Formats: sequence, structure tokens, C-alpha cells
Amino acid sequence: MQKHAALYCRLSVDDGSFGGSVSIETQKILLEQYCQAHSITEYEFYCDDGYSGTNFNRPAFQRMLSNIHAGKINLVIVKDLSRFGRNYVEVGLQVEHFKEQNVRFIAADDHYDSTINEDDLMFPMRNVMNEMYARDVSKKTKAAKKAKAKAGQFMGSKPPFGYKLDPNDRHHLIVDEPAAEVVRRIFRLTAEGVGYNKIAKIFRAEKVLNPIAYFNQHNPDYFKSDYWRKEFDWHVTSVRVILNNEVYLGRLVYGKQRAKSMKSKQVVKCPREDWIVVEHCHEPIISQELWDTVHKIMNAKHRPAKTGEVQMFAGLLYCADCGHALTYSQKKRKDGTYHGAYSCWMYKTHGKEYCASHYIRYDTVYDLVLIDLRSVLWNYRRNKKQFKAFLERKFQTDSAKEAKKLQAEYEKKQSRFEEIDRILCKLYEDSVLGRIPENRYEAMSAQYESEQREIKEALPDLRQRIEQLKAESDATDKFVNLIKKYTVIDQLDAAILNELIDKIVVHHKEVADEGRVFQQVEIYYRFIGKLEHAAESEKAA
Repeated sequence: MQKHAALYCRLSVDDGSFGGSVSIETQKILLEQYCQAHSITEYEFYCDDGYSGTNFNRPAFQRMLSNIHAGKINLVIVKDLSRFGRNYVEVGLQVEHFKEQNVRFIAADDHYDSTINEDDLMFPMRNVMNEMYARDVSKKTKAAKKAKAKAGQFMGSKPPFGYKLDPNDRHHLIVDEPAAEVVRRIFRLTAEGVGYNKIAKIFRAEKVLNPIAYFNQHNPDYFKSDYWRKEFDWHVTSVRVILNNEVYLGRLVYGKQRAKSMKSKQVVKCPREDWIVVEHCHEPIISQELWDTVHKIMNAKHRPAKTGEVQMFAGLLYCADCGHALTYSQKKRKDGTYHGAYSCWMYKTHGKEYCASHYIRYDTVYDLVLIDLRSVLWNYRRNKKQFKAFLERKFQTDSAKEAKKLQAEYEKKQSRFEEIDRILCKLYEDSVLGRIPENRYEAMSAQYESEQREIKEALPDLRQRIEQLKAESDATDKFVNLIKKYTVIDQLDAAILNELIDKIVVHHKEVADEGRVFQQVEIYYRFIGKLEHAAESEKAA
């Protein structure tokens, strides 16, 4: 019977790093020589270049299977079993399927022929060895990539929008200014309270090239398909991805996700503590302050009002009693204008049994915040040195003292941890030399090990708290760096509010003895909290 042979070749990315002995061209030559030596004249090549052998979801392999099912192939030849696959279970199953369909399978270099070596004990052993080899290569490749990641090397083939590969070092990113300006604009618009959809609409209307189209314009041979052809078609997802990419802060992040297993292409997300984050890898496009402001806005719910306008106070106003956010509502006046107001979400949702309304008009909040901001700015501009001194006194008396106290506690626990190590070693020595009975040794070592575990669990929390307090002691410089950018504040917008203010706490209205109604509003500034004594301090000085 004339043999219609399928000559199957495979090369993975990792295989390619070991030289030309298994290259696709080499495999083709060897398989053609085999066919000539065995008088096989009817054959076709099926080549998967750049595909792992740990699974069989490969385009050429699947096409070959289709032709086998259609009865067009009755012989499959590979250079060796590793070219066929590196999953020993799947390799065995595929060869069994071939036998059921009267398809002969030959691995030339391994001298395996399914019609001759049906009970060859070396066949499963070779498959197991091939899978172990694949696992070893995978492990080494991951280790190499991890080392490069920790060294802050960029390893992608396509740089993120806003950057390009350094022509002198492809593992280093440099700013691509035209694209970088689009990135900056996205962050600025978001800081001003403009939503994803509106940004996308603005860019579509202005015919701004989207990231894929921009990249293709500078790398016309990169994409093999033309799915990027809608060059001005910006999507919400594109905007969100840019806003969440830490690369724009000058850092590289690796390990956000991983393959579920060596044999699976399915990926799972990894917790942030498992990521590799390397700072100062390249020039940042946006500042940390702008990033923080934007993400503060993104984390708040920004629902447009009936007018289509997004409220600048979204995510900033909170109830003083229950702690829930205040929600915005507006009513249309007779003259066509809108009257806006805020009230407690818990009250609106569950009624007065759960909380009071904490009703406050939008105009009232706006005026109060604008006046307070102008007052803070005036105090700072009037006497910068004195203003800074006031803030330093405020934080150094609290955070710095507590940080010093916790640092002493941390060092004491660390010292005790090391001391227990020495005690356990001495206990073990005494037990071996018979100085203490075994049951006594076991009881004492268990007690010390338990204490050591408690210390080990407590140390990370202590260190985190110390770092937090140290950051608070730097609050003065952080806030001054924010406010010094402003000369005068004529009106409020989302960017100003989210950059300078952490939260605004609204109390319920109260009635004084003389019948006067008043309502307390507390403004907490970023890093420094409330400043109700700032003005008094200035006056007294």
C-alpha cells in the first residue's frame, strides 16, 4: 500500500536557544533523507515553529489530525519523540489513537516504529524523560527571566504606549514624546474628573491615533493581521489600561499572572506581594502625585448627573455618624437650572432608623471648601517658614514619638527571636549529651518554638506600622510640595480637590440654645489631616 506520509516538525522558543541541531530546517532534511532511504515518495510537511511540546494545541498538528481523520494520511514520521511532544501521557494517547486508525508512527532517531516496537519498554521511558527535560528547561527559563526582572530589564517585544526601545539596549525603555504627551493628557483629563468614555470620545473626535495604530505606524511589519486598521477607534479599555500601568512611574512590574501549569496556557492572577516591582528603571512620564490623585478619583464612584456633568466631590464627602459616603441628587428649578445637594447614603437607603440625613447643598460645600483652601494657601504664602514649622510640630510630637517607641519594640522582639535560636541549639546539645531527659527537651523546645512563631508573625506588622508612621512624619514636606504649586485658587475642580483633600466629613444639622441652626463640616487634607488650628497658630505667632 502506498504510504501517504505526514512529516511532522516542531520547535519551541526554548529549544531554539540550544543551537541548530533541532531547527525546523534540520528536521526537514533528516526526514526527507529518511523517506528517500525507505522509498517513501508521497509526503507533506507539517511544521509548528515556536510551539511548546507540553500540549498538542498546535496549528500544524491539528491540521495533520484533521487529514488523518479524513483518511489522507496513513503514516506519521518525526525526527524523535521529543519533537512530537513532551507530555508523556498525551504522547502515549496520540500514538494509541494512530494505531486505532491504522496510522503507522515512526520516530526516526529513537528507532521507534509502532508496527514493530509495539511493546517497546523504552517508549514510555523516553516520553517520561522528554517531559522531565521540558520541566527542567521551563524551570531554568523562569529562573533566568526572574533574574532579568529583578535587574529591572524590560523583556517585552513591544514597548508600552508612550515608550520605545532604547536602540543601544533593547531591555531599556526611553520616552517616545508624541505618545507620551497623549499619556500625560489622559492622566490630566482623568484628574479633572473626565471619565473613560468621554476621553475616548474626545480622542476619536480629534483623530488621535490609538496605541496599536501608533505602534504600527512606526513598526509596519510587526502585526501580521490588520485588526488595528481602525486607527482612531479609542476604547474605554485602552484608557483604563494606560491609567493602571505603573510603567509610567518609571517602574517595571513582573509576575502579575502565571501559567496554571507547564502544560496549560490558562493563566491565573498572582497577589501583589508575589510581584517583582523594580523602581527607577527608566524616565517616568507622570509624577507620583498625579498618579495618586488619578487613582483616588478612579476608586470613587463617578456617576454623571442629569446634566451629564460628573460631580467633582465624588468620593470625598462622608457622613460623620455612620461613615458612609454622601450621595448626590439634583432637582430642576422652574428657571431650568439645577439645585444639587448631598445626603447620607445609609439614610437614603434604610431610613432614619439607621442614620440622619446630613443634608447639605452643593453650593454650601463648594463655598466652604473654597474658603478653607484659600485660607490654607494664604497662610502658606504669607509665611512659608512658619506654616511649615506648625506642621512639623504637629506631626513630630505624635508620629515620630510612636515610631521611635515601636522601633525599640521591634528591635527587642528581633533580639529575642535570635536569642531563642541560641537557646534551642543549647537545648538540643543538652538532649544529645543526656543532660536533660528527652520528654523535658520536647516540652521546652515546643514552648520556645511557639514563642518564636508568635514573634515571627508579629514582626512584619510592626515593621509596616513603623514605615507608616515614618511616612506620616514626612507629611509636612509632602503637603507643602502639593500646595506650593498653587499661587491662587479662583475656583474648584476635581483635580484640585483630589490632589489636596483626603476627605470631607459632614455632620448633621444641630440647633443651638438660641434657636440658631448650624452644621459642622470637617476638611481633612492629604497627609496632614485637619488644620483647624493652623490659622490660630499663625495669629498667635
